[in-house]
Amino acid sequence: MKYLKWVFGTNVANKENEEFKINEEITADRWDPTNKDWTLKGGFNFTNEKCALRWMARGDTLYEVEIPSDGEIYEIENNKTPGGIIIANKIILKNPISISSELLNHFYEVSNLPLKTYFECVGFLASRGYYDLALRIIKDKVTMENIDIAIETFNDSIKPWHKVDYDCYNKVKEVLEEIQSDVLINLFIDKEPYIKILTDDEVINLTGQSGSGKSTYAKNNFNTDNYLVVDTDDIFNENRFEYATGINKELGIYFRNKYKELPSLFDDFDLIYNEIINYCKNNTKTLVIDCAQFHCIKDVNLLKGKIIIIRTCIDNCYIRTIERYKNLNKNYTEEELNKYKERKKGIYSWYKGTNEFIKKIT
Repeated sequence: MKYLKWVFGTNVANKENEEFKINEEITADRWDPTNKDWTLKGGFNFTNEKCALRWMARGDTLYEVEIPSDGEIYEIENNKTPGGIIIANKIILKNPISISSELLNHFYEVSNLPLKTYFECVGFLASRGYYDLALRIIKDKVTMENIDIAIETFNDSIKPWHKVDYDCYNKVKEVLEEIQSDVLINLFIDKEPYIKILTDDEVINLTGQSGSGKSTYAKNNFNTDNYLVVDTDDIFNENRFEYATGINKELGIYFRNKYKELPSLFDDFDLIYNEIINYCKNNTKTLVIDCAQFHCIKDVNLLKGKIIIIRTCIDNCYIRTIERYKNLNKNYTEEELNKYKERKKGIYSWYKGTNEFIKKIT
C-alpha cells in the first residue's frame, strides 16, 4: 500500500518546527500509539490513496511516505476515514507533488469513504477553489434524501484555521441550497413542476428552461379543445413562425403588422404578455402561454391565472437541447455542433434568472 502525507510547502516541519529533509529518515521524539490522548501518541501521521482526498485541507504538497525496515506502524480507528489515519515512529518523505485538479480527481476516483465524509470533502474542495470537483461529487453523491445532512456537513467542514476561497465556497454552497430548496431549479436533480394560482383568470402560464419539457407538458396536459395554446417560439422565432398555424400564426402576423420592429421577449416581455392576453380575451377556452422568458417580466403583478414552472435539472436540460439540435439538423458538422454546445452552456447561468423569478412569485 502506498502511504501519503499532505504538507503545506516543501519544508516539512514537526511540532517543534524542526525542518526535515526529503529522503531523510525522521524519528519521532515521542511514541505511545495506544494512548487515547492524541497529543501524547507521538509519531507521524499519514494516510493512503483511498483516503487522501479527505485530508487535502492539510496541505498543498503531497509526499510519499516510506517506512524504514525497523519502523513501527499503528492504524488509528476512526469513522470518517476507516483505515485512513496511520501513524509511525519513523518515516522517510519522498517525491513531493504539488496539489492539482488532476491529482484530486484521481484521489476521488480511487477513494473509498463514508458518504458523510464525501460531503465534508465538498467543503474542503470549495474552500480551496476546486469548484469542478466539488460539483462532481455533489452530482454523484447528493440526493433529495440526503441533502440536509450534506449541507450541514458542508457548513461544518470549514475550521477557523483554514484558508478559504470564499467566492468558490459560496458558489458551491448556492448549488447545495438550490437542491435543498422546495421551489428552486438546480443543476443535477429533477423536481416536480412548481404550480401556483395567482388570480382567478382562465390563464395558464407555462415556463421553464430550454429543454425542460415545456412543450411535452403542454401536449400531455392541454391537448384538447378546452385549451388555446400559445407558443411564443412559434410567434417570434422566424424559422418557427414560417410553419406556425392557428393562434400562433395569427399572433405572429398581428405583432409584425403592429410593430415596425418586432418586440423582444427578453426586453419587452411585459408588453408582449399584455398583447397576448388582450388579443385572446374574447376566446372561451383556457389560455395557455408557453414561454421560456417569463423570468424577463418586469412587473410580476401583470401575470394572470396560474403559473406552472417545469423544474427539470439543468444537466438534463442541456443534454436534451443538444439531442434536439442533432435531431433537427441531420446534416450538422462537428464544428457546428461544438459551436452550438458552447453557446448552450450558457444555460448553466441562465437558469439563475428563472430562480429569481420564482423567488418573486413565491
